[in-house]
Amino acid sequence: MKTHLKKSILLSVTLFFTVFLTGCGGGEEASTQNLQAYDGGEFVLNVDPSWKVINQSDFYSEIPKETVVAFTTPEAYNGFFINVNVVREDLKQTISSVDYGRANINLSAQNLTDYQKVQEVKLDQSGQPALLHIFQARLNPSEKLIKFVQLYVTKKNYGYIISGGMLPDTPKQIRDLVGATVTSFRLK
Repeated sequence: MKTHLKKSILLSVTLFFTVFLTGCGGGEEASTQNLQAYDGGEFVLNVDPSWKVINQSDFYSEIPKETVVAFTTPEAYNGFFINVNVVREDLKQTISSVDYGRANINLSAQNLTDYQKVQEVKLDQSGQPALLHIFQARLNPSEKLIKFVQLYVTKKNYGYIISGGMLPDTPKQIRDLVGATVTSFRLK
Protein backbone atom coordinates (compact mmCIF):
# COMPACT_ATOMS: atom_id res chain seq x y z
CA MET A 1 0.00 0.00 0.00
CA LYS A 2 2.96 2.35 0.70
CA THR A 3 4.11 2.23 -2.92
CA HIS A 4 0.56 2.65 -4.13
CA LEU A 5 0.09 5.80 -2.01
CA LYS A 6 3.20 7.36 -3.51
CA LYS A 7 1.94 6.44 -6.98
CA SER A 8 -1.48 7.98 -6.28
CA ILE A 9 0.01 11.24 -5.12
CA LEU A 10 2.55 11.16 -7.92
CA LEU A 11 -0.40 10.93 -10.32
CA SER A 12 -1.66 14.36 -9.29
CA VAL A 13 1.75 15.89 -9.88
CA THR A 14 2.31 13.88 -13.08
CA LEU A 15 -1.00 15.10 -14.48
CA PHE A 16 0.30 18.62 -13.98
CA PHE A 17 3.25 17.90 -16.23
CA THR A 18 1.47 15.71 -18.79
CA VAL A 19 -1.30 18.18 -19.52
CA PHE A 20 0.84 21.29 -19.35
CA LEU A 21 0.68 21.47 -23.16
CA THR A 22 -1.97 24.18 -23.29
CA GLY A 23 0.09 26.69 -21.32
CA CYS A 24 -0.70 28.66 -18.22
CA GLY A 25 -4.08 30.28 -17.85
CA GLY A 26 -6.04 32.03 -15.18
CA GLY A 27 -8.52 30.53 -12.77
CA GLU A 28 -11.88 29.66 -14.24
CA GLU A 29 -15.33 30.23 -12.86
CA ALA A 30 -16.83 26.97 -11.70
CA SER A 31 -20.13 25.94 -10.23
CA THR A 32 -21.02 22.75 -8.41
CA GLN A 33 -24.56 23.10 -9.81
CA ASN A 34 -23.36 22.37 -13.36
CA LEU A 35 -21.73 19.02 -12.62
CA GLN A 36 -22.60 16.11 -14.90
CA ALA A 37 -22.48 12.40 -14.12
CA TYR A 38 -19.53 10.45 -15.48
CA ASP A 39 -20.23 6.71 -15.66
CA GLY A 40 -17.05 4.75 -14.96
CA GLY A 41 -18.72 1.35 -15.31
CA GLU A 42 -18.42 0.32 -11.67
CA PHE A 43 -18.86 3.84 -10.30
CA VAL A 44 -20.44 7.23 -11.00
CA LEU A 45 -18.78 10.59 -10.35
CA ASN A 46 -20.08 14.13 -10.98
CA VAL A 47 -17.62 16.24 -12.97
CA ASP A 48 -17.56 19.73 -14.45
CA PRO A 49 -18.37 19.16 -18.16
CA SER A 50 -15.62 21.59 -19.20
CA TRP A 51 -12.92 19.42 -17.60
CA LYS A 52 -10.86 17.11 -19.79
CA VAL A 53 -11.40 13.36 -19.29
CA ILE A 54 -8.20 11.32 -19.46
CA ASN A 55 -8.84 7.59 -19.85
CA GLN A 56 -6.35 4.77 -19.27
CA SER A 57 -5.67 4.51 -23.01
CA ASP A 58 -4.46 8.13 -22.95
CA PHE A 59 -2.15 7.83 -19.91
CA TYR A 60 1.58 8.22 -20.17
CA SER A 61 3.65 5.33 -18.86
CA GLU A 62 4.33 7.19 -15.59
CA ILE A 63 0.67 6.95 -14.57
CA PRO A 64 0.11 3.96 -12.25
CA LYS A 65 -1.89 1.13 -13.82
CA GLU A 66 -4.30 1.24 -10.87
CA THR A 67 -5.55 4.63 -12.08
CA VAL A 68 -8.93 4.17 -13.72
CA VAL A 69 -9.61 7.70 -14.99
CA ALA A 70 -8.48 11.28 -14.42
CA PHE A 71 -10.10 14.66 -14.96
CA THR A 72 -8.31 17.97 -15.32
CA THR A 73 -9.19 21.60 -15.77
CA PRO A 74 -8.89 22.90 -19.32
CA GLU A 75 -6.51 25.65 -18.16
CA ALA A 76 -3.83 25.83 -15.53
CA TYR A 77 -4.27 27.87 -12.36
CA ASN A 78 -0.95 29.50 -11.45
CA GLY A 79 0.86 26.92 -13.57
CA PHE A 80 -0.95 23.89 -12.11
CA PHE A 81 -3.73 21.84 -13.68
CA ILE A 82 -6.29 21.11 -11.00
CA ASN A 83 -7.29 17.47 -11.25
CA VAL A 84 -9.34 14.62 -9.84
CA ASN A 85 -8.47 10.97 -10.37
CA VAL A 86 -9.89 7.59 -9.44
CA VAL A 87 -7.54 4.80 -8.39
CA ARG A 88 -8.67 1.22 -7.81
CA GLU A 89 -6.31 -0.93 -5.77
CA ASP A 90 -6.59 -4.71 -5.58
CA LEU A 91 -6.49 -5.50 -1.85
CA LYS A 92 -5.27 -8.79 -0.44
CA GLN A 93 -8.17 -8.91 2.02
CA THR A 94 -11.49 -7.27 2.75
CA ILE A 95 -11.10 -4.12 4.86
CA SER A 96 -13.52 -1.37 5.85
CA SER A 97 -13.39 1.96 4.04
CA VAL A 98 -12.51 3.73 7.29
CA ASP A 99 -9.62 1.36 8.08
CA TYR A 100 -8.38 1.61 4.49
CA GLY A 101 -8.53 5.39 4.71
CA ARG A 102 -6.72 5.53 8.05
CA ALA A 103 -3.94 3.29 6.70
CA ASN A 104 -3.50 5.63 3.74
CA ILE A 105 -3.56 8.69 6.00
CA ASN A 106 -0.79 7.17 8.14
CA LEU A 107 1.29 6.49 5.04
CA SER A 108 0.81 10.07 3.84
CA ALA A 109 1.96 11.45 7.18
CA GLN A 110 5.06 9.21 7.18
CA ASN A 111 6.13 9.53 3.55
CA LEU A 112 5.32 13.01 2.30
CA THR A 113 7.31 16.19 2.80
CA ASP A 114 5.62 18.98 4.78
CA TYR A 115 2.52 16.83 5.35
CA GLN A 116 -0.19 18.70 7.21
CA LYS A 117 -3.64 17.25 7.89
CA VAL A 118 -6.38 19.82 7.39
CA GLN A 119 -9.43 17.65 8.05
CA GLU A 120 -10.61 14.05 8.39
CA VAL A 121 -14.33 13.29 8.15
CA LYS A 122 -16.44 10.12 8.02
CA LEU A 123 -19.00 10.27 5.22
CA ASP A 124 -21.95 8.09 4.29
CA GLN A 125 -21.40 6.30 0.97
CA SER A 126 -24.71 4.66 0.08
CA GLY A 127 -25.22 3.43 3.64
CA GLN A 128 -21.57 2.53 4.24
CA PRO A 129 -19.06 4.77 6.07
CA ALA A 130 -16.21 6.21 4.03
CA LEU A 131 -13.34 8.49 5.02
CA LEU A 132 -12.55 11.92 3.56
CA HIS A 133 -9.02 13.25 4.12
CA ILE A 134 -7.96 16.79 3.28
CA PHE A 135 -4.25 17.58 3.59
CA GLN A 136 -1.34 19.52 2.15
CA ALA A 137 2.02 18.01 1.22
CA ARG A 138 4.95 17.95 -1.18
CA LEU A 139 6.25 14.82 -2.87
CA ASN A 140 9.74 16.10 -2.09
CA PRO A 141 11.24 19.37 -0.86
CA SER A 142 11.65 20.79 -4.39
CA GLU A 143 7.99 20.26 -5.42
CA LYS A 144 5.14 22.74 -5.02
CA LEU A 145 2.91 22.37 -1.98
CA ILE A 146 -0.32 20.70 -3.10
CA LYS A 147 -3.65 20.53 -1.33
CA PHE A 148 -5.31 17.13 -1.64
CA VAL A 149 -8.90 16.06 -1.08
CA GLN A 150 -9.07 12.25 -0.91
CA LEU A 151 -12.00 9.92 -0.41
CA TYR A 152 -11.37 6.28 0.55
CA VAL A 153 -13.98 3.65 -0.27
CA THR A 154 -13.75 -0.15 -0.32
CA LYS A 155 -15.89 -2.85 -1.84
CA LYS A 156 -15.02 -6.52 -1.46
CA ASN A 157 -11.27 -6.78 -2.18
CA TYR A 158 -10.94 -3.40 -3.90
CA GLY A 159 -9.92 -0.08 -2.43
CA TYR A 160 -10.77 3.16 -4.22
CA ILE A 161 -8.96 6.44 -3.71
CA ILE A 162 -10.68 9.41 -5.27
CA SER A 163 -8.16 12.23 -5.15
CA GLY A 164 -8.36 15.89 -6.05
CA GLY A 165 -5.18 17.97 -6.29
CA MET A 166 -4.83 21.75 -6.39
CA LEU A 167 -2.61 24.55 -5.13
CA PRO A 168 -3.43 25.77 -1.60
CA ASP A 169 -4.29 29.27 -2.89
CA THR A 170 -6.84 27.96 -5.41
CA PRO A 171 -9.99 30.13 -5.22
CA LYS A 172 -12.71 28.83 -2.88
CA GLN A 173 -15.21 28.27 -5.68
CA ILE A 174 -12.82 25.89 -7.47
CA ARG A 175 -11.81 24.19 -4.17
CA ASP A 176 -15.52 23.59 -3.54
CA LEU A 177 -15.88 22.16 -7.04
CA VAL A 178 -13.02 19.70 -6.45
CA GLY A 179 -14.53 18.70 -3.10
CA ALA A 180 -17.98 18.22 -4.65
CA THR A 181 -16.50 16.08 -7.43
CA VAL A 182 -14.50 13.87 -5.06
CA THR A 183 -17.40 13.36 -2.61
CA SER A 184 -19.89 12.64 -5.41
CA PHE A 185 -18.21 9.28 -6.05
CA ARG A 186 -20.64 6.37 -5.75
CA LEU A 187 -20.04 2.68 -6.40
CA LYS A 188 -22.73 0.88 -8.35
